[in-house]
Amino acid sequence: MFNPKKPLQATFIWPCFAALLAICMVNTPFAIHPQLVDKGPSWLGLDVSWTMTLNYALAKHMVWGKDILYTYGPLAFFSTRVGFGISKWLFLLFDGFMVVNFYFVFSDFIKNQADKFLAAAILICILLVVNPFFGSDLSWVVFFFIIYWMKKTFDDQRPVFLGILIVLAVLAFYIKMNTGLIGIVLMGAHFINLLIHKKITRVKLLFNLLLFISLVILSAMLLHVSVFSYISGSFEIIKGYNDIMYLDESHYHIEYNLYLLFFAMLLWFGYQLWRQLREKKFKHMLYPVACIIFIFLLQKQSILRNDVQHLYEYFSIAPLILIVGFDGITVKKPQLKYALIIIVFALFFVAETRTIDVSAITRVIGPKDYAKQFGEYNTITCFDQAGKRYMPQPVLAQIGKKTVDVFPWDGEYAMENKLNYSPRPVFQSFSVYTATLEGKNYEHYTKQAPEFLIYDYDAIDNRYPFNDESLVNLFILKNYTLVDTFTSNERPRLVLQRRTPAIPLSFTTVKKQTFPIKDAINTDGFNFIKLDISYTLTGSLKALLHRPPHLQISYMRGDGKWFAYKTSVELLKSGLYVGNMITNDAEYTDLITGKHPAAIRKISLQYDGRYFKEDGTLEAFIVK
Repeated sequence: MFNPKKPLQATFIWPCFAALLAICMVNTPFAIHPQLVDKGPSWLGLDVSWTMTLNYALAKHMVWGKDILYTYGPLAFFSTRVGFGISKWLFLLFDGFMVVNFYFVFSDFIKNQADKFLAAAILICILLVVNPFFGSDLSWVVFFFIIYWMKKTFDDQRPVFLGILIVLAVLAFYIKMNTGLIGIVLMGAHFINLLIHKKITRVKLLFNLLLFISLVILSAMLLHVSVFSYISGSFEIIKGYNDIMYLDESHYHIEYNLYLLFFAMLLWFGYQLWRQLREKKFKHMLYPVACIIFIFLLQKQSILRNDVQHLYEYFSIAPLILIVGFDGITVKKPQLKYALIIIVFALFFVAETRTIDVSAITRVIGPKDYAKQFGEYNTITCFDQAGKRYMPQPVLAQIGKKTVDVFPWDGEYAMENKLNYSPRPVFQSFSVYTATLEGKNYEHYTKQAPEFLIYDYDAIDNRYPFNDESLVNLFILKNYTLVDTFTSNERPRLVLQRRTPAIPLSFTTVKKQTFPIKDAINTDGFNFIKLDISYTLTGSLKALLHRPPHLQISYMRGDGKWFAYKTSVELLKSGLYVGNMITNDAEYTDLITGKHPAAIRKISLQYDGRYFKEDGTLEAFIVK
């Protein structure tokens, strides 16, 4: 409402400034049409594979939690921006909602600061530091909005504001389950906090709870989600991901400065907590805690994977949370300057890969580019690249309309060639991190194994390919025959056809015993083994707070030669094939055609004794 006592500048200029910045925060490009590569290592097709497969699963009405197990949910396309099967109006509606949220954040931040120009400088830096394309960081942006609306609705419980908070929580849950579920937990704690401090009545609390549950159930029906299976499957992926997906890379310069940024922000929110505790403002303490959770989980994700992309994501996204980390207009100017220093520090490192002038130009022309791309939107072009996933015509004719799966991850072979793609639930072999996930894929194959497989014996991060989905690989050896081969993307591909009927594996237990994990294990007399080893307290803390302790498994071939591979506690529990040593596609071909490559004679673990308990449990089997 217009206040004649306020100058016109205060009434209109700053809200218009906030609106302009919010519009410039629109995600660009509007949509992504994945470009496949047909040269280089096979992992170059890995990310394209999962983004396209998620859209394929949505278009085919596969059930999340049963047919598809992944941390990204059916609304992942908002994050990946893959346009296949998605209306441009749906993208526009979502992006408009994001811009509205940015407007509220920016407008409130300026309004609540005494020094408007200093606050404006901070927002301009935010505009420059955040990547114009959110991509996988979208889940963190939505999480940031959830924290903002938690804080705002503590003071103003208007139904529309509470409704926005609930909608964000539901969106977060179906975009990416892990950050979404944490957001839901924090939102629940927020509503309890409102009730305890008499900010909301029990009737209103019940109404909002029912609204949230109703939206979750309705969305699950529309998006084909089995909610509890979606949650439990995602938890398995998260648990296994932490143990194995770290990279043995060193980026000391970036890591050092990432920790400087993290601890500077931790100091700021720690100060907020201390001040609230000192002043007995216990009702406000949840919100800096939520901000600390945000920066901790974000740095954990960055440090865990430890590649340049994930490390720089922290500098791009973490500073956002600072602009909700103030209590209001009473904040002293030096504290505002501290926030500016932190954000400028982050901007300095972002500028190493995306210079400030490029960031500014991209933001300024972003809305124009967005409008142009909206008008030119096309959902089909990503499936016009069959030449980059070449399959010979005789192979395509032989497969025809029969079901097909692709190993280890390149589902584009099926999608680009218009085959009847029937992926296993965890559709990329390297993502089968735990025994439970292994069991889901194996169960799928025992019930509805596809008639054909396009198979490549490969893995990532120096892992042993046969131990990614060891049960399914053994099932394939028993139930599939080699019917053809071809070369594509500079690698040999095997075409396997299922025998009829498919026969499940049979397991005969040979022994179960405790063993010292430092000792080599003789594998004579069995071909499958499960090892249950555990972290010490120090190892558990290292896995939680930083990266998991390095763990490696070595196999001794019959000729005495050792081969070393990266592994994890969870993969060892899933089970290892220890019958024959398979190091490449040629040896895999020999194995599936009955030529019996060299046997494995011994296995041993390499590890740091500070992080693992001395004894574990060994189970040995004969699998047929």
